[in-house]
Amino acid sequence: MTKDLAVVFLAVGLAYGERARAQGSYRNLDAGLPVRIEDAAVTERYDLDLDVLNFRYDELSGLRTRFQYEPQLSYGALPRTEIWARLPIYYRERTASPRRGVAGFGIGAQYQLTLETQHVPALALATELFHPTGPNALPSSYSLRSILTRSFAPGRVHLNASIASFAVRAAPSLIVTPCPANTPPGTQCGSTPLLPPLDGPCIVGVGSGLSAAFTCLPRRPQSVTATEQAQLGDIETHTHWLLGAALDRAFPLASTLVIADFFAEKFEGLGRRTDMTGELGLRRQWRPQIVLAGAVGRHFRGAGHSTFVTFAMTLSHALQLFGRSG
Repeated sequence: MTKDLAVVFLAVGLAYGERARAQGSYRNLDAGLPVRIEDAAVTERYDLDLDVLNFRYDELSGLRTRFQYEPQLSYGALPRTEIWARLPIYYRERTASPRRGVAGFGIGAQYQLTLETQHVPALALATELFHPTGPNALPSSYSLRSILTRSFAPGRVHLNASIASFAVRAAPSLIVTPCPANTPPGTQCGSTPLLPPLDGPCIVGVGSGLSAAFTCLPRRPQSVTATEQAQLGDIETHTHWLLGAALDRAFPLASTLVIADFFAEKFEGLGRRTDMTGELGLRRQWRPQIVLAGAVGRHFRGAGHSTFVTFAMTLSHALQLFGRSG
């Protein structure tokens, strides 16, 4: 009898140990899963994460809605090194053109420079190339992001800073009679305000959850000369920057993490205010290899306000592609 009980306890212990080992993924924060701000941790070596259900729904003013589906995969290719690929697919309001399609594809990598110790925070650098698709696609964009994570007794603090390029195309049909002096930037006289796609115009290479293949609006000139009229439709490249912070709190017994973030971003050269967004999200380990995530957010300052929700599901699978495990 004693031997049988020992066997039972050993089997339960092994099963629970395997379950507990696999239930650490809920603490790994990636951009857009569920919020924009991420942590400095990378996907574990030889671990393949498939974000197969990554959705975002935006509710804009005037009963307009936008929807995005963005499958993504990431892989721990080398020690402290993660690579990923993503494919954002968008669906916009009736007045938008194009209304639906594939925005492009992005490939990137992240390297964790330092592991967190008692005196040193975790620090990582990430970069991405995003290439828009379609007949009127804009040039590729590039981004560089620094990520810092520090743990405290109540929870973790995350700081993100990024700089990226983005392209805009002037649209001749949008140049109309001069607007009054007090007209907000990005407004077409005699029409409704021109809203950017999702959180901003042509946000490319700066994180997950944002579409890229759209015509953007540079600062509207108050008067258009013949020379300026001839240049309409030209592509211009500008700089985008982002600064953000997040706080999270883990509940290990429930395999759940709650996070709140805030970030500001600026699109240089467009004559628009700094965009500001706040989010509240949750990640939960539903199964040893499955993590569910969701968030609600509010874009409350910038060219057009919106309320949005996100949902994601990550499937993790061990897959050794390079070399041998040590």
